[in-house]
Amino acid sequence: MSAQPSPFRNRILRPHSARATRILFIAEYAPDEFAPNAKTFPGDGGYPAYHHAIWEVLTDIGYSVRSSSSPTAALFSGKEIDFVFSLYNRMPVNNSEVMVSAFCEYVRIPYLGAPPNIRALAEDKWLTKLAARSIGIPTPEGIPYRDRGALEQSPNFPGPYFVKNRFGAASEGIGPASLQDTWEGAKIVALDLIEQGMSVLVERYAPGIDVTVPILGSAPPMVLGHVHPRSNAVGQILTEDLKMDDPLGYEMYDIGTASKVVLEDANRLWAAAGPMDYLRMDYRFDPTTGKRAFLEFNLCCFLGESGAICLAGSEHGLSQADIVAHVVEFGLRRQSGDRQHLQWVL
Repeated sequence: MSAQPSPFRNRILRPHSARATRILFIAEYAPDEFAPNAKTFPGDGGYPAYHHAIWEVLTDIGYSVRSSSSPTAALFSGKEIDFVFSLYNRMPVNNSEVMVSAFCEYVRIPYLGAPPNIRALAEDKWLTKLAARSIGIPTPEGIPYRDRGALEQSPNFPGPYFVKNRFGAASEGIGPASLQDTWEGAKIVALDLIEQGMSVLVERYAPGIDVTVPILGSAPPMVLGHVHPRSNAVGQILTEDLKMDDPLGYEMYDIGTASKVVLEDANRLWAAAGPMDYLRMDYRFDPTTGKRAFLEFNLCCFLGESGAICLAGSEHGLSQADIVAHVVEFGLRRQSGDRQHLQWVL
């Protein structure tokens, strides 16, 4: 923990009466209401244990928590719920990431994250970069590909190339072969992803390391620090197995004078897309040159104790419970009083 006093301690929101706030916790492995034990599902990257741990944190804070593993649960909650805390980020449905927030907007229940249109922007790694460039945040050059025919057009920038799923969470589809020196090699990798049903984004590889910037909702946003997800892969890339199994973990990382421009980036993104309850801004950062390349922002970030947000929060004396309570309370305030003009819908 940092020896310096944190500028954020007095800005962290805490519940006045947690028991009075009724939360519906929705996650793929949410505990069954009358059998609240951790579920197991081998090979799913620790998600069952993570979902149970967040349910425990919400309960220990004192909120009145109900839970469901159905993404449609909010539609049928009537007036029994004050806030939906959803960790649903992966479903076998196109653009599934916006489903729960859209359901909540339909029934006018406050929910975790950001509005569906901002969530949709965050989930599209290509549109995210176009938006970022328009507000002065530097990004790698890139080009999207949707089908085999489109691959006949080579990128208008040189390699090395980095091939990824345009959508998707947890670095889905990224492996050692994602980094290619030539277009011929990148084209083969891109075609394989397309044949798996993915839309592909090919980018100019940005040298350096991954650095993620955890941010909590506030005005102005609270940038907690800079975290390096460790990688032992070629090119220091973050592959799907490193994201899912997290064998190397995270470390706080000093980006030197670049911290000033990253803070400016966060404020620009907030002004364009905020408010948001919490997020991470992900970069490639070159320690040799100090150059940064913005990759994406994440609105359903990992809130586990071993993750980047809790690690950065601990530098400010914040516990996991402090962070979880803050995002709930900020989400409630963010959405208070903004739906009166929609009451005719139901």
